[in-house]
Amino acid sequence: MIIFEQDFEEMLWKYQAALDDRKKFTALVKDLFPDQAKNVNLLLMAYNMGIAQDIQSASYINNTFAFRYVKQLMDDFGMSRVNADWIISVWCFCYGGKVLGKACDISVQKQGSGPAIQGEQSSSGKVYGDLFEYKRSQRGNGLAVTGFRGSQNQTIIFQNRSGNTPVVEVADDSFCNSSTEEAILTEGIASIGRNAFSGCDKLHQVVLPISIEEINDSAFENCRNLKSVSLPGALKTIGNAAFKGTGLRTIAIPESVFWIGNGVVADCQLLEHVTIPSNMDKIPEHMFEGCINLKKVELHERLNEIGERAFFGCSSLDFIVIPDSVKKIGKNAFTNTDKQFIMQCSFGSYAEEYARKNKFKYQLV
Repeated sequence: MIIFEQDFEEMLWKYQAALDDRKKFTALVKDLFPDQAKNVNLLLMAYNMGIAQDIQSASYINNTFAFRYVKQLMDDFGMSRVNADWIISVWCFCYGGKVLGKACDISVQKQGSGPAIQGEQSSSGKVYGDLFEYKRSQRGNGLAVTGFRGSQNQTIIFQNRSGNTPVVEVADDSFCNSSTEEAILTEGIASIGRNAFSGCDKLHQVVLPISIEEINDSAFENCRNLKSVSLPGALKTIGNAAFKGTGLRTIAIPESVFWIGNGVVADCQLLEHVTIPSNMDKIPEHMFEGCINLKKVELHERLNEIGERAFFGCSSLDFIVIPDSVKKIGKNAFTNTDKQFIMQCSFGSYAEEYARKNKFKYQLV
């Protein structure tokens, strides 16, 4: 077994009683595996189907017992055969075979290595239970996900292949205004389309793989319950209003990003802290407009322009350091900030001239 399976088995030995309390078990798993969101979601999806209780009552754990859970995960959640097979084998082997000492024919293989549980596959080669809808991607060879036909769409774990064809994109408008609560994208998907998840009021967790290169316009706009997101290190572009109106509290834009659209995090009323990559030479227009709780923004020495209304209405922003490299500040960039707002800048800098001209308080360093 590898580390996750070993740690899960140790958790079951230590906290077996927690299995009888859904809230307690859910909190425990998330607390013990904070950096393994995908595995945690797979684990909990099987748990919520009642696998722990069925293992407790089973006298013999074999392929027939295990495959009905594999099939249900694929049918109801559109989970890939590889993921469903792996997580069910983890439950059967770790809990049934090891902790409870039951007769168990199921072994755990390395995640993604192939089926340990025998079951069905169509003659076409398409994985049984693939409930996603696709179209040909404009990114070249591959498919774009356009929707999901499963009845259980609260948690969606995207597949990176359909049959023998790679899945490389989540298409425009594909999950717009849906009831999706968790979206877990798998390695290989490189693009999230325009409005892909916009208006998903219940969406509170998004897991992005390192293969993501672009997040397009309004991809997550108005996802009010999305409180955090980790942007991958290979990300190159973020479109207009991509995270506008979300519940983000902080966001770190990776150094790999070379282009950001306007209003990316505008109206994020819970946003408090932002880190700007050093290769960005401009704060786009409307970037932080309406971020009423924004208190800290770190600007780097390569920045040369702050766009119009970039910090408009940031009523909690009371201090900012403007580097000497800034040579242009757009109209109303700092209008309606905190009443005590102060710019820190150098003597003779463009920022000093801007502050005096627009009657902002400033402090020379």
